[in-house]
Amino acid sequence: MERKTVLYIAVSLDGMIAKEDGSIDWLDEFEGEGDNGYSDFYQQVDTVILGRSTYEHVKVLTPVFPYQDKTCYVFTGSPDSYQDEHVTFINKGARAFTARLKQEKGSNIWIAGGADR
Repeated sequence: MERKTVLYIAVSLDGMIAKEDGSIDWLDEFEGEGDNGYSDFYQQVDTVILGRSTYEHVKVLTPVFPYQDKTCYVFTGSPDSYQDEHVTFINKGARAFTARLKQEKGSNIWIAGGADR
């Protein structure tokens, strides 16, 4: 059975995941109970895909990389510029790379973050 790719992000009613300045402080004002299903979702994935901007933002927000227990890929045009023991940096076409991942054994693949363009 082919693995699923899942986009799980918070988005505002106007379709934005961040303010124009890149801040996501609006997320602190969320409503709901508990973590709104995040923990259950997180247990269903074993792979996380991030773009470079999202990766850099995560590194600023959290002192410890939050996806250490998952296989994590970051798409970047300059993979040699980064080193992180918890991440593999990729400079390939996202569509073909993700299609290959979907054919491998494993759980769902989380696309966590937005696109630059």
